[in-house]
Amino acid sequence: MKTKIILALDVNSEAEAFKVIDETFFYVDCFKVGSILYAESGNNVINYIKQKNKEVFLDLKFFDIPNTVKGVSKIATKIGVDMFTIHLLGGVEMIKAAIDGVHEAFEQCRLNNKPLILGVTILTSMNEDIIKRDLKIELELKDMILHLAKMGYENGLKGFVCSPHEISLLKTNLSKDIIVVTPGVRLEADEKGDQKRVMTPQMAMKEGADYIVVGRSVLTKPDKEEVLRKLKEELS
Repeated sequence: MKTKIILALDVNSEAEAFKVIDETFFYVDCFKVGSILYAESGNNVINYIKQKNKEVFLDLKFFDIPNTVKGVSKIATKIGVDMFTIHLLGGVEMIKAAIDGVHEAFEQCRLNNKPLILGVTILTSMNEDIIKRDLKIELELKDMILHLAKMGYENGLKGFVCSPHEISLLKTNLSKDIIVVTPGVRLEADEKGDQKRVMTPQMAMKEGADYIVVGRSVLTKPDKEEVLRKLKEELS
């Protein structure tokens, strides 16, 4: 599978999101809608992306009691997103509930496609010190990531979000056929920002990323379209 580009719509208003979509959709395979934009725009931005015939990645990291996650997974399926995230720290029952929610909505509404549920392991803004000091997790960072991903895979998940540094770890230990979405991607000259575990797009592609997520690397540039054009060339 050719590495696809996800542009994170990390903007502060619906109007700004629509403007970015209009400027960039030709070079983008999928748009990521996070919690700030979704709280601002709701399904309006999802519908707008769909009008451009692009994939929607709803990144709200569902993490709640199983019944709640099942319900919200049904809704995400019904509104037509292509991918959405759950946090694997929610455990096995929550993972199974999310899968059941997707399946029920798919059957009830006779939809053509099921969304891909993406399991989030450890956020790319976190590192070894944070998980040990703040969360009191004794496992090494990579061991914890692999443990969470294995739990998800063994209970039916086929897609995962991880930093570029863990792509090979997951594909080697789970399956080469899993879908990996990779944040923590920065262009060569960019600042790391609050990300701790980063790589360039080409490095992530070589590691086996199916999708790379770019945000500030594009959104902060005056000519977003040109940045994405060059990025698409690098990944082709």
